Amino acid sequence: MDSRGLSGSVVPVERLSAPEVAQMFALHARLYERVTEADFARDLDEKDWVLLLREGATGEIRGFSTILLLEATVRGETINAVFSGDTGIDPGYWGGQALVKAWAHFMGELRARHPDRRLFWFLISKGYRTYLYLPLFFHAFYPRVCGPTPPFEQALIDTLGAFKYPCHFNPSSGVIEFDESHGHLRPMLADTPSHRREHPHVRFFLERNPGHARGNELVCVAELSPENMRGLARRMLVEGSRALAAAS
Repeated sequence: MDSRGLSGSVVPVERLSAPEVAQMFALHARLYERVTEADFARDLDEKDWVLLLREGATGEIRGFSTILLLEATVRGETINAVFSGDTGIDPGYWGGQALVKAWAHFMGELRARHPDRRLFWFLISKGYRTYLYLPLFFHAFYPRVCGPTPPFEQALIDTLGAFKYPCHFNPSSGVIEFDESHGHLRPMLADTPSHRREHPHVRFFLERNPGHARGNELVCVAELSPENMRGLARRMLVEGSRALAAAS
């Protein structure tokens, strides 16, 4: 449990109860406009797991992130990629570490299950707050402000973007561009304060994804490995790998 009273756990989607799904959608609808319960359920059904953040005192769901494990072959190498789908945290609980702890721990478990393959995070970002997870927890991630994307990572972005969003991924921009919003942050959450716009990573995100306010998503990748991760995320990744090994 973190300092804000939240604890995180990862459960298979099929084990979710109807009340839990209803709580998740209620939170999702408070954060995003142009979302429907039917679309939310359809998106959830394709995922493998969901990370739930619960308040310790009540057990109420205060945050969640859906997880899908994909396989891709890029430039002759077969890799695994973790796709983060619908994600939301009650704004009253922003700033805690429960999501990062539980997510990175589970990433360590997934990595240990497939030691013969590299594991990447396939992140799509419609808001600068989500994009900022990358410089906070990774040494190398793409696309980024300081230099071009290497050929392998560019091919990975193109492969994953086209596979997951064949009708909407634009390889020239690296952005998933929707004709109509499939869900976008409510204006009070999407707005970028003027002082944040000068942050180099925020400025880069806004330049690369100018349609973020209407729900466009920037496709990003980062390798999930101890060598590439920072601080708390790295510690939890290693801990998750060791925990799975100890249980085997």
